[in-house]
Amino acid sequence: MKNTLIWQVVKSFSVAEQREFGEFLDSPFVNKRSDLKVLYQYLAKMAKSKKGTADRRDAYQLIFPGQPYNDQEMRLALSYLFKVAERFLIWKEYENNKLKQQVSLLAAYRKRHLTAHFQKALNRSQKILDQQPFRHPELYLEKYQIEHERYLFLSETGRTKELNLQEVEDNLTAAMLGMKLRQACFLRSHETVFNTSYDTHLVEELLALAGQPAFAVCPAVSLYSNCYRALFLVHNEKVFQGFKRHLFENVEHFPKEEMRDLYLLAINFCIKKVNDGRASFYREALDLYKSGLSTALLIKDHQLSRFTYNNIVAVAIRLPAEWKWAGWFVKAYREYLPEAHQEAAFSLNSARLAFVKKDYDNALVQLLKADYKDLINNMVAKTLQLKIYFEMQEMELLDSHLRTMRMFIRRNKKMAYHRENWSNIVRYTQKLMEVNPFDLERKKQLEKAILSEETLTEKEWLIKQLRA
Repeated sequence: MKNTLIWQVVKSFSVAEQREFGEFLDSPFVNKRSDLKVLYQYLAKMAKSKKGTADRRDAYQLIFPGQPYNDQEMRLALSYLFKVAERFLIWKEYENNKLKQQVSLLAAYRKRHLTAHFQKALNRSQKILDQQPFRHPELYLEKYQIEHERYLFLSETGRTKELNLQEVEDNLTAAMLGMKLRQACFLRSHETVFNTSYDTHLVEELLALAGQPAFAVCPAVSLYSNCYRALFLVHNEKVFQGFKRHLFENVEHFPKEEMRDLYLLAINFCIKKVNDGRASFYREALDLYKSGLSTALLIKDHQLSRFTYNNIVAVAIRLPAEWKWAGWFVKAYREYLPEAHQEAAFSLNSARLAFVKKDYDNALVQLLKADYKDLINNMVAKTLQLKIYFEMQEMELLDSHLRTMRMFIRRNKKMAYHRENWSNIVRYTQKLMEVNPFDLERKKQLEKAILSEETLTEKEWLIKQLRA
């Protein structure tokens, strides 16, 4: 039964939702079948049990006691229960959105020609709007829907001189602008990451309209217009800082998921700039990471992704003034990591921090503390060990370590596009070991080769060692 739709829904219920759905089933308005209640009680019990699965035949005997198993009847019972569960999920979503409820209530009163009721509901809608913390595009869509209901009401009552057509137009335009510019930002970002192409319509016209005074002060529009200009149009640090400032000012005005996506867009932009040689964007990226931590935007389900944890340390260690903060972060956010990755991520990042401080012995101790089952972390650790041996001038250890890395890379078939990068790191480190420090021409040729290599994440470190 684990692959049935209703089982998967029941498994997704929280404890409170399990209780609520039981009460929902008790209502004759949504369910008149007693067998569905019995079936749900069995599914809910099994969802909470250690067994963690349900059996069709066991369920059938509970709802049709003493009868021989009939698969068609069982399927129908599961299907009926699933339809009720879908109504419950719709109700849950609807119950959590007061503005959608008000739009529906306004429509109901308008259609029944209940003028006093409509006016009272309209006043209540305005109060709810005023209390809304968010200023995202969907808020303006809901404002539009309320104003549209008001327009229909005024039209039907013959009060044509009081028509609110400007309010309808302004809110609809703000919603459309915000949604279209948001979509354009994420389409362009996806193009960059996945090397694909999308048709984005009317972007120039939308940006021009977004710059008009009426919309420039509207966060739903201005945040996304600034995002698009900074990340995809005007590659200027001052413009980006303006967008970042705008982002920080509106953290509380957008839903958490939406704001997290914006932060990740901005962070990915900074990393791309860093990879293009714009080192000043390390500071921009760390500012975004710090803000994302302080507002809990980067914490999801009480956890911080180990990849985000690694990336934050990678950025912070590039800024010596932030090493103390990085040490605090590594310890303070260890408990937010998924338990299965805590030890490895903590040890790896403690080692990275020790390395930049040239505390090589401590770095090596930290690297030995964890079992790096994750391929990426394993190779990051091996690369860090390579750099430690080179900087300590432990050339015999380094030579042996390079042989081990070559063998590991050759044997591991899951590296995909990482293979070229790590192979290049090993190859150029070997060349670095072999180059005569007094052969200036050969060093110059090696530097040129390193700089021209497209896939080489340790390019900066190799050049630094070559020039030392």
